[in-house]
Amino acid sequence: MIRVKNVFVIHSYNGDTAESFAPSIETLCQNNNIKYYFPSFPIKSDASYEGWKLVLNDYRDKGLLTEESIVIAHSLGTQFIPKYLAKNNIRINTYISVAGFIGYTGRPDLEKIAKDFAPTKEECAKCKALINNIYSIYSDNDEMNSLQKLELYADYLSAKKIIIKGGGHFNPKSKIARIEKLNKIILS
Repeated sequence: MIRVKNVFVIHSYNGDTAESFAPSIETLCQNNNIKYYFPSFPIKSDASYEGWKLVLNDYRDKGLLTEESIVIAHSLGTQFIPKYLAKNNIRINTYISVAGFIGYTGRPDLEKIAKDFAPTKEECAKCKALINNIYSIYSDNDEMNSLQKLELYADYLSAKKIIIKGGGHFNPKSKIARIEKLNKIILS
């Protein structure tokens, strides 16, 4: 069976990744004949690891999430993907976290959900072995997480670090509609 490279974008807690950089990735994929998937997960107070797992299982079961896949996760999605891949022993080609963090503190509702999604150190270690290329894109002024928490996340996954100055949390508030370095990784 010949497998074709495809791209998955895993959205944030609010799902607002669809209003920030995800449309530019969809356009890039369309222009380069790359399959693009943007799963719609339960958001805000409805978000749970189990609920997100059921959504992604559908793609896995259809043979779409493969060793050729590129997975881009944003914010809360960066908690979900390492845990999901490790628990399900799924190999992918490339993982790119955008605003990936460790140990979110702030809003109590989001803290509770982030704790449910958070991968353990063991899951991060297993995840590293399942992925060929790992990148972590984050900014020096993320309003949701400190630079220390963003770098710690990248360190847990031994990711290649890419810092975007002034990128904020890469959400609509940040007014980041395209991440050029992300696009280059997809096309490489």
